[in-house]
Order: sequence, then structure tokens, then C-alpha cells
Amino acid sequence: MCEGGRAAASMARTASASRRQPETTSLAVDEAGGRASRRPRGWKAVGFMIGLYLAIAMALNAFAQPVTNYLIKRYNMKPNAATNVANVFSGTYSFSPVVGAFVADAFCGRFWTLLFGAVAAFVAMVVITLSATIRQLKPPSCSDVARQAGTCAGPSGLHRAVLYIGMALLVVATGGANPTSLPFGADQFDHDDASSGRSSNEADERRRRAEEPAGLKRFYNWYYVVTMMASFMALTFIAYIQDKVSWGLGFGIPTALVAATFAVFLAGTPLYVRVPAEGSIFSSVARVVVASCRKRRLTLPHPRDARQQEAVLYNPPVVVAAGTGTSRVFKLPLTLQLSFLNKAAIVTADADEIRPDGSPARPWSLCSVQQVEEVKCLVKIVPVWISGVMWFISVAELTNYTFLQALTMDLHMGRSFTIPPVSIAAIFNLAIVLFVPVYDLLVARAAQRVTGVEGGITVLQRQGVGVAISGLALVVAAVVERRRRASALDNGGTSPMSVFVLAPQLAVMGVSAAFNMIGQMEFYNTEFPDQMRTLANAAFYCAQGASSYLATAVVNVVNARTRRRGGGQGWVAEDINAGKLDHFYYAMAVFAAINFVYFLVCSYFYRYKGEPEVAAEDSPPATPEAVLLKH
Repeated sequence: MCEGGRAAASMARTASASRRQPETTSLAVDEAGGRASRRPRGWKAVGFMIGLYLAIAMALNAFAQPVTNYLIKRYNMKPNAATNVANVFSGTYSFSPVVGAFVADAFCGRFWTLLFGAVAAFVAMVVITLSATIRQLKPPSCSDVARQAGTCAGPSGLHRAVLYIGMALLVVATGGANPTSLPFGADQFDHDDASSGRSSNEADERRRRAEEPAGLKRFYNWYYVVTMMASFMALTFIAYIQDKVSWGLGFGIPTALVAATFAVFLAGTPLYVRVPAEGSIFSSVARVVVASCRKRRLTLPHPRDARQQEAVLYNPPVVVAAGTGTSRVFKLPLTLQLSFLNKAAIVTADADEIRPDGSPARPWSLCSVQQVEEVKCLVKIVPVWISGVMWFISVAELTNYTFLQALTMDLHMGRSFTIPPVSIAAIFNLAIVLFVPVYDLLVARAAQRVTGVEGGITVLQRQGVGVAISGLALVVAAVVERRRRASALDNGGTSPMSVFVLAPQLAVMGVSAAFNMIGQMEFYNTEFPDQMRTLANAAFYCAQGASSYLATAVVNVVNARTRRRGGGQGWVAEDINAGKLDHFYYAMAVFAAINFVYFLVCSYFYRYKGEPEVAAEDSPPATPEAVLLKH
């Protein structure tokens, strides 16, 4: 090994002696790059943000939920054309957070990206409100009879242009706000026990250190309660105004709410911790892959002992970039999972591989242990993410066809009041809003006394419980559908049963979401590399987007198979009374059971970020089976 390599290895070995446990480097910096006194304010800072989160979520849902109905009723589009426009909008809407996350992590930071998304949401809603209000910006009104006859005047080029501009701005708003709102809120809490400063009161300091990780865990729960509350209000109060009063007023209310809460958000700016953008991590991922391939023929030192191996690989201290706000970088220990990637950190005998300042001379040939472990984090998350997509498919199938069931049922709530069919889905959101406080304040605390785990159960266990409950929700839906279909066939196609008979299946799926959806959010935000925390939130929305496309594919496959066997319509027919939706729900329950088994396998092999390896001398002799499980 060259002198530079020996020096780097010696430095890494010395540092490794003090890193037997994962460490976190915290550094608060001001705009000039110097040390600043600002520290995370926790709930005090989040209090200024939470209203904006609710307003943006309500605004996005107020348009995205009824978009197909809006295009048909207010823009006089044909059903197929409206569906195509809605599908394009939905797909772009779901995947735009990936772009926003990349921009936030690589260039702008979370604060400015969230700010831009909030402004875009307000402008978008103003445009959409005007398009629904001003006569010159919308087609003339049309009766249901004329619409069925196909004689309504369609939208002109100007009408479409204004509408599509508003929809495009909503996509931009989603890309800016959705991936950044949760991690920016999480930035306001300390993520570890290490503090960037010390309190003059040691008792207060110890209490703060104990409370802030728990506060962060509660923030994940309550953040999702707020977004579900926004969806609930959009599906009930706003949906009723749109359907019974005016589309313009239905869009105008969330627009005004965004403006008011945005002013409050700006008032809290002096309190916020703003983590600076640290450049694109995608180039770092590519470098690890290329470097490990280039060194594939080299032999790893100490292949069974991660601590000794870490000491001789390229493992410089983590450098925290100067910028605005606070940057926390979690120093990851070397692991033996996916050990092929460890070869990217092997220091060869080349005299010029490491510069005098300790940086690699050829970054595409030598990577640090930190870079290697960050890539492993991404790779290990993928199987769990796939399970999340499968869970979202179950939710999509249940909620989509619950709406179609509602169209054939009695919509009365009382003697004279009827609800819009889309509002029945609000029970799903209401179940989450009601169950999460119960879980957070009672269930989790009781479980914590038994397990000793912060929050009662781990984030993987929480997701697994949600997957199991989703199967139960689909079984309930199948039982209810069998009764509904029999009742509808006995009464000329419309069931006299109350639409609220559908409430149990939505409530059970809401409880499933309180476990799985919030578990997914927390899992991605804690297990992604620190520099990619915004992209972690985008992964959650990508799972939703992917499930929307795959849910359609699942229905097509089921229909193709069941038509072939039955010789007629498939289980999911255009007329749900002519199909066998209950059989489809049972099939989806089996699908959920398969997903549960798959998730258990993924959880068994998963190792949490920063979890240290067991030293070779502390572990039993390795057998071929043990080595296989280890890798």
C-alpha cells in the first residue's frame, strides 16, 4: 500500500476505534458558513407549518378527487376523453414529487422548494377557481338530458388552455410541496441524542434529549392525521358545495385557506431550521456501482468481520457542507450485506489514489464507506417498497369499487339529506383521523411498556400489521357486496340498502392505513440516506402512483381470466350488478395474504440503517447456511 493509502487507512483505523456505535454529526451553520446558535424548535416551529400542510392537501384533493366528474359536468367532455385527461393528470401528479425531491435535495433545499410549491398551489387554485367562475373561461352549462344526448357544446381552445394551465400548476405544486412538507417538519426536531449545543440547565437538556425523538415519532403520526383530515373535508364539505352549490365556491374556499395559512407559515420563518441542499446523491450512487465493478476481482480484507474491514477501507470522517440551517449526517458503520459493493472502498497500492488532503483522486474508482452504505440503504429498501405498492393496490381496488357500489345504493342520511356518492370514501379518512390519536396515546404507550421499543413496535412491524388488516377489510367488503348485489338484483338494479353499509370495510381499511401508510412514511424517512430524505417522501407518493396503474392491470387480468372460464362477463363488469365483485374482493384478500408473507420475508432479512454488525469473535462459527442468510 502507498504511503498516502497507509496514512488514510491509519486515520480511518483511529477513527474507527471511537465509532464502535453509529454516530451522528450535527452542525449548525449560518449563511456565511460559520457556526450559528439556532437549534431545532420542535412543535413550536411545526405549529406555524401545520395549517399550510392542511390547506395545500385540501386544495389538491378538492380538484384531484372529483377531476373526472368536473370535466364531464362542467367542461362537457365525453366520458372517455375526460377519463384520459384525468389519467394523464393523475399519473403526472403522482410522479412529480420525484422531480421535486431531486431539486430539493440537490439544489434548492426543502424550505425553498416547499415555499415554491405553496405559491404554485395558490396560483393554480386561483386559475382553476376563475375557470369555474368566469363565463368566458368555461363552456356554457348543459343539462343532464342534453349531455346524455351528446348535444352539449364542448370546451374551446381557450377553455382548455386555462384549464390545462391550472392543472399543470397543480402538478408543480404537488412536486414542490408533497415530498418536502414531511421532511422539512422533521428537520425541526433533533434526530439523535447528540446536540449541537448544550443547555445551561443539565436537567432541561436531558429532558429535551429524551423528548425530541418521541416528538419526532408523534409528528409522523399527526402529520398524516392532518392530511387525512384535509382529504376528509375535501370529500365531504367541499364535495357537497361543488355538487349542490357551485364549483367556483368549492374551489374558492381552499384557495382562500391556502392564502391565509401561507401568511402564517411565513411568519414562522425565523424559527425554522433549514437544512442546505448537498448536491445530487445520484452521482455518488453511480460512482459506487462503477467503482465496485472496476474492483470486482479484488479480495475484501476480513470478509467476516465488518469492524476490522471498515478500519482498512477508505473511511474518512463525514464532511458537513456549510450552508443555511442545520445539517445532520448520520455516520453509517460498514455492514456485510451486499458486500460486493464494499470493494468500491478498497484502497489499492496506487500512489496517487488518495490526495494529500485525504480526498480520492479518482472518485469513480474509490468511494468512501459512507457512500457504499448509502447505496446499500437504497437497495435494501426496494423490496419493502414493493410490498408498499402491493398494499396500495389493495386500497385502490377497495376504494374505487366502493364508489361504484355507492352509485347503486340509498344515499340518504336522514329523511331529506343525500350525500354525494364520492363522500362515502371519507369514512376511510375519518377512520385514520380517529384511530391515530388512540394508537398514539393509548396503544403505543401500552405496547412500549411491554416491548421497550420507542413507539411500541418497530416501523416494519407497524407496516406488517397494516398489511394483515387490509386482508380483513377485503373479506368484509366481499361479504357486504354479496348482500348488496342480491338486494340490487331483487329491486331492479338499485339496492334499497343504505350506503353506510359500506362503512365497515372502509373503516377497517382506514385502521390498516393508520398502521401501514404511516409506517411507510416513517420507514422511508428514517431509512433513506440523510441527503435523500426528501426523495424518501417522494418514494411514498411513487408507490401510490405505481399502484394506480397496476390496479388497472390487476382488474384487466382478472377479467380476462374469469371471462375465459365463465364464457360471459368477468368478475369486474361494467355493470357491477352483472359481475361478481365479491369474488374479486376475495381474490384481492388472497393477494393481501401473499403480500403479507412476502413482507415477512423482507422484514426477516432487513437490517436497519446504522445497525452494527456482530463481530466475528462474538458470533458462532459460520455455516454455509448462515453465510447465505447473512448476505
